[in-house]
Parts: sequence; structure tokens; C-alpha cells
Amino acid sequence: MFRILLLVAVILIGYDAIAHQGSYTRSAWASVVGLTDSAVTSAKQLGQETRSEIREENGTRP
Repeated sequence: MFRILLLVAVILIGYDAIAHQGSYTRSAWASVVGLTDSAVTSAKQLGQETRSEIREENGTRP
């Protein structure tokens, strides 16, 4: 099943590259990168907030 999905993906990407100069592939890739960057930024902020709360509870300063 995975091989069939991989084959379909390769065919679609190849068609996009030939027929549309890769515009749909670039758009999809930019969306994935944006979502990943957003998730990483949110995780960093959450970690910083958690560390700040722990420091406040323990009475220590950064």
C-alpha cells in the first residue's frame, strides 16, 4: 500500500513539475515548512514559560 501511495506522489509531483513548473509542489512545501516553524516556535515559548514558572516557584532568578 505504501508503495502505491509513493508511486502516486511521484507521479503527481512529476506532473506538477512538467505542467505547472512546480508551483503546487512549492506551495505545499512552503505550507509544511510554515506549520513546522510555527510548531517549533510554540514549543520553545512553552518551554520558556514553564522554566520561568519553575524558577518563580523555587524563588530563584535566571
